[in-house]
Amino acid sequence: MGTAQQEIPVFISFNKVVALYFTMTFTCVGATALLATVGVNQLDKATAKQCLTHDWPQAAHQIHMDWCAENGYATN
Repeated sequence: MGTAQQEIPVFISFNKVVALYFTMTFTCVGATALLATVGVNQLDKATAKQCLTHDWPQAAHQIHMDWCAENGYATN
């Protein structure tokens, strides 16, 4: 009393700060891994479709056919 500014007590222990840090870190890493997995799955599906439908320029047909075969994608 008598001062314009009063201190607000902070009751966050070091252990709570560390626990919060690790929780946020693992949450961000998990979300990034999930997004990366979804992106890779979508790319894999698009590649498989392209190899099946031969969706590329005719001039590069054999190069793409060889690539699909070497990487395990069906071409027919």
